[in-house]
Amino acid sequence: MSLSAEKNSTHPYQWGVSLIELMIAMTIGCFLILGITQIFITNQKSYLFQQSQLGNGENGRFALAVLGQELSKAGYRSLPTTILNADNSSISGCNFPAGIYGVFAGVSVVAISPTSLCIRYQANNRADVSCQGTALSSTNQSVIATPYAQSNPMIVEKIALDTTTNSITCTTGGTTQQMVTGVADLRFDYGSGDGPSKTVTVFGPSATQTIGAVRYAALMQSGSSTIRDTTDVPKALSDWNTRFGGTISDNTKVYQIVQDTIMLRNQMP
Repeated sequence: MSLSAEKNSTHPYQWGVSLIELMIAMTIGCFLILGITQIFITNQKSYLFQQSQLGNGENGRFALAVLGQELSKAGYRSLPTTILNADNSSISGCNFPAGIYGVFAGVSVVAISPTSLCIRYQANNRADVSCQGTALSSTNQSVIATPYAQSNPMIVEKIALDTTTNSITCTTGGTTQQMVTGVADLRFDYGSGDGPSKTVTVFGPSATQTIGAVRYAALMQSGSSTIRDTTDVPKALSDWNTRFGGTISDNTKVYQIVQDTIMLRNQMP
């Protein structure tokens, strides 16, 4: 027998992967890839959701700090005996009447709407900054001779919600600047009551008597979309719309409600 005949009789076929085996292997591989992809997408959504919650929490704390800081200035007088007279500011809506009751220093908070208000206070020293973080003008700084001078300049600020940029803004000196971003909605409830008793008897979106306290709430909104199941309304958004009559309907975002209350100086005799 020749060598070639012996070789052919020993190894009549060449071994390899059949078409059926290849198709089965590809099918199993596709299922594995789909499973891994689904796990990746789920983990990514979970990560984005948690990041959005953290972002809302940080923004919410910052919003409360900024609003509390500015509202705590309302009614401040360099000299406690200073009387705040009526003042029609150049800022739209910021028209401060004199005190309703003769024993009061004057109105320091004006309720424009449930989403905007004006405050006024006297500067304390030359290092004071406005709600925009800017220093006082050189003219105002030159007026401040001592921290408790009755002639210290009056600062007027308007705090409002800008729905086009989803931010809380501050207007002073003819310019408007964002203070806090990522805010879907904002509400001020004004606490007022009988002036001479210096008590707050009712909170509401408007005030007919001297405002003694302000309750503020903000609906924080994540920047990322489509990171949650859109078939249901987020609990925070549902609560907000129910409580304040809101009409926000974007279910793709993550929401969080933050709120606080501050007593004002304007009821001090």
